[in-house]
Amino acid sequence: MKPAVVLCGALLAAALPACAEEPSAGRERTPAWELSAEEAPPLRQWGRLGPFEVRDPYPLAQLRHAPWARSPRTLGHLQWEAAVRAVWANSYGFRSGRAVVDAETRTLNLSLRLGLLDRLEFGLLVPYEWRGGGILDGFIEGFHELFGLPEQNRDRRKRDRYLVAGSEPDGSASRLDHQGDGLGDLTLEARGLLSRGGPLLPAAALTLRLRLPSARPGFQFADGVDASLALDLSKRIAASPVVLYASLAYTYYADAEVVGLRLMRHRLFFAAGFEWEIDAHISLVAHAWVESRRERALWDDANVPGIGNLSYGNYVSYVAAGFKFAPTKGLAIELGILENLLDPDVTADLGWLLNASWRF
Repeated sequence: MKPAVVLCGALLAAALPACAEEPSAGRERTPAWELSAEEAPPLRQWGRLGPFEVRDPYPLAQLRHAPWARSPRTLGHLQWEAAVRAVWANSYGFRSGRAVVDAETRTLNLSLRLGLLDRLEFGLLVPYEWRGGGILDGFIEGFHELFGLPEQNRDRRKRDRYLVAGSEPDGSASRLDHQGDGLGDLTLEARGLLSRGGPLLPAAALTLRLRLPSARPGFQFADGVDASLALDLSKRIAASPVVLYASLAYTYYADAEVVGLRLMRHRLFFAAGFEWEIDAHISLVAHAWVESRRERALWDDANVPGIGNLSYGNYVSYVAAGFKFAPTKGLAIELGILENLLDPDVTADLGWLLNASWRF
C-alpha cells in the first residue's frame, strides 16, 4: 500500500470522529484575532495568530517537500483564507573538495484554504521561486562580524555568486545549474482538528500534505509525489497571554536521488515555540525547529579527536521570530527573521520573512 494512501486514511480516521464531538451551535466561528481581549475565550488553547509558517529555504531543500509548523486552529465552516508569504534567504556552505552551496533564494508562497464543518480544512500552496547569486553576501558578512558569528571564510569567496555543486564519497558529481525564477511544486493540504484542548490537554490538529511535481523543468526538482503527516499542538499557560506550540512531522520522499545528489527517503521534523499576545492586535512569536539529515553523505565530517563530529549529524535547525499584527478585521501582517542554529553547511545563513493573510 502506498504511503500517501496510508497517511490519508490516518487523517480521515482521526479527524472525522472529532467532527461529531460538539454540536454546531457551540463551535467557535469568529477568528480569534477579530475579538477584543474582553470578548476572546479566556481559555482557548491557541493564540490569535500562531507561529510563522516558513519552510526551509536552503537550495537543496527546495528539491523536495519541506514541512513547517502551524497552529492547530482550523478555519470555521465555509471560511476562506488567502495568504502571501515571502522568504528572502542567503545560503553558504563549503566543504573543501566535497561541496559548495553559495546562493540566494527568494520565494513567494501563495496559499488558499477553505474550512468545512469547523474541524476540517483543505488548502493548496503554490510557490513562485527565484534563485541566483543575489545581493546579501556583504550584509551577512557584516552581520556575522557584528555578533561574533562564524563566517566560514565568506570574505575569501567571490561575493554574490551562484554555485551549487557537490561530489558524493564515490566520486559521482551533482550540480544545480539553473538560475532564474518560475513556479515551484504545488502542495495540497488536508487537516482535521482533533481537539480544542482544555485546562489540562492541548489543542491538536493532524495535517496531511502532498507535494506534486508541478515546477518548471529547469529547476531540476524531484519527479515523485512526497507525502508528509504532521501533528500540531498548542497550550495556553493558565489564563495568560502566552501560548506554547509544538509540531511533529514525518515525511516520505518518492525520490532518494535528485540530479545525482543522494538524499534520505524518510525524515522527521520537530518544532517548538511560543506566542505572546501583547495586546488585541499585536503578538510576538518565535519557534525553533530541527529536521533529521537531508543529504545522505554529502556533508559528512571526519571525527576530530577530543571534539567529535563537527557536522552535528547534519541536522537541519532554524529559529524564526518576529511580530504579527492584526490591524483590521480578518487581516494579519507578519514581519520576521530566520536564522540557522547548528550546522551552517546544511542551512540558510539568514532570511527575512514578510507575510500577509486575509480571512473571510
